[in-house]
Amino acid sequence: MNYRHFIWDFDGTLFDSYPHVMQCCWDALVGAGLAEGLERETVLRYLLVSFGDMKRYTGMPDDVYRAFVDRSHLLGDDEVLPKAEPFPDARDVLSAIVKNGGKNYLYTHRNKTALWYFDTYGLTEFFTDFVTSEEGFPSKPAPDAVLALMERNSLDPAACIMVGDREIDGMSGKNAGIAGALVNYPPALPDGTSPAAVTAMDYTAESLTEFARMMGIAGI
Repeated sequence: MNYRHFIWDFDGTLFDSYPHVMQCCWDALVGAGLAEGLERETVLRYLLVSFGDMKRYTGMPDDVYRAFVDRSHLLGDDEVLPKAEPFPDARDVLSAIVKNGGKNYLYTHRNKTALWYFDTYGLTEFFTDFVTSEEGFPSKPAPDAVLALMERNSLDPAACIMVGDREIDGMSGKNAGIAGALVNYPPALPDGTSPAAVTAMDYTAESLTEFARMMGIAGI
């Protein structure tokens, strides 16, 4: 196995949540009268770069943005359809890492709803530590949260990799002095280029399964 410690992003990486998040975003734009002249697919491409990029592109005011994020965090029966669900291969990959002597960690901009999803889908047992937005670290690609995870778990940087579906995810790892990987990346960035063609990541994979095999994780 190439690495022992895998630090994971949540949205778009372990959970297929962007159809859900995009619906909440589009509803917010329509409700605020901001959707006219915008193409839904283009808004999604900006959202897949970062929430901040989407906010700037659409001109979404702070109050509308806050309402959008809060609505995207509704859980259970109140969750906006389509619901967020783990990618089909997420459990197998996380489990295989643990079976091979590795450990999984979470670093997400999402709040503790991420932990609710882990509990709901039976994934919590595969994780050693978590960083959610409640800890108040600077946003990705800042390295602060990754460094904190490494310090409090006494991790060797050479044995760590940060895995996400967006450049800012992996860069938070690279800025902390560890490897970075891009997985489950979207088909095109806002300018039409492929993320895989322009990424600064050490590894790129179109699925978690492909990434796991690239990492030499036995059992995948």
